[in-house]
Amino acid sequence: MDRRDYYDDMYIEGNAVRKRQAVPKKAPVPERTREQIKRDRDRRLSAKRNQQHAMAINLGYVLFLMAATVVCCAVCIMFIRLQSDITTHMKAITGIETQLEELRSENAALQNRIETMITLDQIKERAASLGLVYPDSEQVYTYSVPDTDYMNQYGEVVSK
Repeated sequence: MDRRDYYDDMYIEGNAVRKRQAVPKKAPVPERTREQIKRDRDRRLSAKRNQQHAMAINLGYVLFLMAATVVCCAVCIMFIRLQSDITTHMKAITGIETQLEELRSENAALQNRIETMITLDQIKERAASLGLVYPDSEQVYTYSVPDTDYMNQYGEVVSK
């Protein structure tokens, strides 16, 4: 039983049925003449020469590539150097800020020591030993100031 008989005996219905089609015939290839063969060969050779010429690297191109490489390397080196300088400066700034903070805390500690070291009674005793006394009521002058923050002096202040 050949293949054809096998398919002829089967019966398939529905939308999945495949229709038999004949295999299309190939178009005949025309024979080429010697001139056409020679033309094709010449075209291929010239295309190959053009590709080789296009792929060739001449001196100008090499010099251009070298110059571009040198410029790229110089830019990269400058960039790395600038980054290094920035990092160095940032470390220096951090060190100086640390010193400033230490000096501020030391200053605050010294200020507290000075403030707690001398009392008001000691100041009064020292002033009395230097001959300083409290002012009398005749020596105190009071000025009334309106709501503004300043006053104008139009004459001499009375002194005794």
